[in-house]
Amino acid sequence: EEELGLSPGKWDEEIIESYYLDEMYALAKKLIESGKAYVCTCPAAEVRKRRKLGVSCDHRDQPIERNLELWERMLNGGFREGEAHLRLKTDMKHPNVTMRDPGIFRVIEAEHPIHGDKYRVYPVYDFSVSVMDSLTGVTHAFRSKEFEPHVDVQRHIVRALGLREYEMIQFGRITVEGIPLSKRYIRPLVESGILEGWDDPRIPTLRGLFRRGITPRAIVRFFYELGPSKVDATINMEAIASINRKILDPIAERYMFVPNPMKAKIEGLNPPVIAQVEVHPDSKRKREIRLDESEVFIASSDLDGLKPGDELRLRGLVNVTIRSVNPDEVSLRVSEEQRVKGVKIIQWAPVKSGVPARLFVPESPYSFRMLGGYGEPALKGIREGEIVQFVRIGFVRLDRRDPLTFILSHD
Repeated sequence: EEELGLSPGKWDEEIIESYYLDEMYALAKKLIESGKAYVCTCPAAEVRKRRKLGVSCDHRDQPIERNLELWERMLNGGFREGEAHLRLKTDMKHPNVTMRDPGIFRVIEAEHPIHGDKYRVYPVYDFSVSVMDSLTGVTHAFRSKEFEPHVDVQRHIVRALGLREYEMIQFGRITVEGIPLSKRYIRPLVESGILEGWDDPRIPTLRGLFRRGITPRAIVRFFYELGPSKVDATINMEAIASINRKILDPIAERYMFVPNPMKAKIEGLNPPVIAQVEVHPDSKRKREIRLDESEVFIASSDLDGLKPGDELRLRGLVNVTIRSVNPDEVSLRVSEEQRVKGVKIIQWAPVKSGVPARLFVPESPYSFRMLGGYGEPALKGIREGEIVQFVRIGFVRLDRRDPLTFILSHD
């Protein structure tokens, strides 16, 4: 709920399993009393060995009274961590090794974050999820495919206790092409300082995606379209970007930002001049930019392949013809004919009132580019966290105001 912040990230009720420990203890005792569970004090290594071989230990045939006595000792501090655990009595020859008398409760001496040292015996995952899903009315439980061998155990627990059964559905893992998703790969990058944190926009964690400008709605829509499948899937970021683009394009306002700028002097322009630029292609609204000088910033890359005599249009301002191009400055002249069709339109920023800004461009978990430049004066009015479109660059999200830094989401 905290990460998504919208439906279906909302749920009917929030349940903390540790508040149900007493009920789980009662169910465990019920299993013991019916001869379906027993306390085992074999070392963990011995248990693993016997389960692999399909050989039971002597504790399996203990009387129910003895198991109840040992269970009370577990609850009352009679065993240290690792010295005893409650095992479900199933079939030690079962073809699914996970089903061979699995452990369902064990002693944990660490302090609980909510209950402190009130409890010292805790259920394993298979017991807690199977019981809680049944008791709380879950009809369809979705779990990743690596838990598929545990379905037999969970169903056995539900049936042994006579609880309501429900659907258990497994789904495959999603990986992003060329980007690690596993915590064991990301954590070292965070701890070494290569990544800023778990919200670094270069990685596809939820926080990283949101910081990059991928909307929660796009992520929900992406997984809805992907659908549940047991087949592992590898996707690329463009698949998510495509959906995000459809969501943002009708609503994101357009702004001009000039990366790697160079000055362009305009002969024949008589300031002050008021330029009118579109706020959005589907809107009739215009945003005015006052130009008090006859020079502007343009992107140096926009001059690649151009030569004197070629024509450009400065968006919302005027058509210009290139007079000369020098390493640090270009000379332009207002064109005699002011046409729009057939002319390359480029963004620009005023020299005096232009707003300095940076654009963070994610490339991989290990690299990024930081583009410096100037934007139109209206950049100062963008709210932190707002997503807009930089004309001819892409959708960006304002990450911080000091210095003014945007993150490129995608084109």
